[in-house]
Amino acid sequence: MATAFRATTTGYRADLEQHERRLLGSLCADVIELLESREDLAQEDSTPSGAEDPAFAHFRAELAGLGGEEPLAPPEDEVLRRLLPDASSDPEQAGQFRRLSENSLRSAKMADLRTARMLLESTPVTMDEDVAPIFGRALNDLRLTLASRLRLHSAEDAERVHSLAVGPSAKDTDSFMAEIYTFITWLQETLFSAMTEFLPEHGTADDAAVAGDAGAGDPEPGDPESGDSGPEASGGAGTSSR
Repeated sequence: MATAFRATTTGYRADLEQHERRLLGSLCADVIELLESREDLAQEDSTPSGAEDPAFAHFRAELAGLGGEEPLAPPEDEVLRRLLPDASSDPEQAGQFRRLSENSLRSAKMADLRTARMLLESTPVTMDEDVAPIFGRALNDLRLTLASRLRLHSAEDAERVHSLAVGPSAKDTDSFMAEIYTFITWLQETLFSAMTEFLPEHGTADDAAVAGDAGAGDPEPGDPESGDSGPEASGGAGTSSR
């Protein structure tokens, strides 16, 4: 049985069963393949006629869309539309922005998913603080994929998916996907909870002490022996950004 992510001295750790790790890894591979299909389509539209030197294929992919002016149409697949959303409600502006940014966004998502697959090959699943956000983003893309396939767009849809997930053993595809969606949501929440558990609070006593030390060398005028810190040293000590 899976255990929640928890903070360790080296990062974060969760214990997942082998079949759970294989399932998540397979989902990562499926989403990577879906994103690559969008890349292949874009390259077909921009590939020059005749043979191309493979050495330049990577650079052409990176610069795809930069040389033209035609807006790039959104993906037809609903999952891709959610993974690669429009940046504007205006179709023309959205198409232009997509032309300039979609390739880099798609590449970043595939890189996150590949990193997640690698992490899921070991047990327990461990990662340091720098890699944890990457794993969290990959889990989120898996959630978006399943949410699209489950037609999850409203609060009523969320109730329906929840009912499917907590019902009897999965009898159809939607029930199975609902169980996986709920599991990934829980796993992602435990990771983010572990990541925020030990974040330093703003306005703590330590912050006040540091502020006091910073102002100790600037005594108030007329009282050179007082050693009291000025308003700039203490004015922000109790302010919280939360």
